[in-house]
Amino acid sequence: MTPAALAIVLALLVPKLPSPTATPLARPDEDGERVEHAVRFEAPAPEMRKLDAVLGAWTFEETWTHPERFKRGAYEGLPGPGGQGTLTFRRGPGSFSIVGDDDAHNPMGRVTALLVVAWDPARKAYDYAEIHGAFPGVLHLTGRFEGGDLVFRGEDARTGEHRSVRAVWKELGQDAWTITWSEGERGRLEPVMTRRLRRAEAPSPSPRPSPSSPPRP
Repeated sequence: MTPAALAIVLALLVPKLPSPTATPLARPDEDGERVEHAVRFEAPAPEMRKLDAVLGAWTFEETWTHPERFKRGAYEGLPGPGGQGTLTFRRGPGSFSIVGDDDAHNPMGRVTALLVVAWDPARKAYDYAEIHGAFPGVLHLTGRFEGGDLVFRGEDARTGEHRSVRAVWKELGQDAWTITWSEGERGRLEPVMTRRLRRAEAPSPSPRPSPSSPPRP
């Protein structure tokens, strides 16, 4: 049998395998086309950068208009007109908020609070939430810049009585700023407390020990 005839016979005996076909590549937008109501993730709003001025540690002193109204149970000292403490702000998850840890000694005794301030894009306003160590529930206020001041307004019902509340943050962006709280009924607000904050100084590093003198011969 000639080589050519042998090649023809072998070609007839060996089964023909299907030729491989390339798997089509999915288009980048195909998954998006199949998913309905896909979640859109936003970056932190520019309004949050305006609150960078309060990040960090602060010490404060307070002046109360009627401190006797806020005496809370038995504690050391009497309800004097003042108070003092520390307030530290840090960025919240994803930088969508700032979180504050408040620790004070004032007419209520030693009180702590957790503060959260975030920008609400739907309402185009800041949402202020406060969990306080002296009152139940959560205080919610709505804030907007008025001139250079950040003004929060809302209603406080944590003690069972509904009272209008206003908190004004002034002189933001400086190493000293103030928070003024006012409250009242039927829109008539009276000052309750003024807090004057100063940026806490970082502790100075400990001096390095000077090298010892070489021993004399």
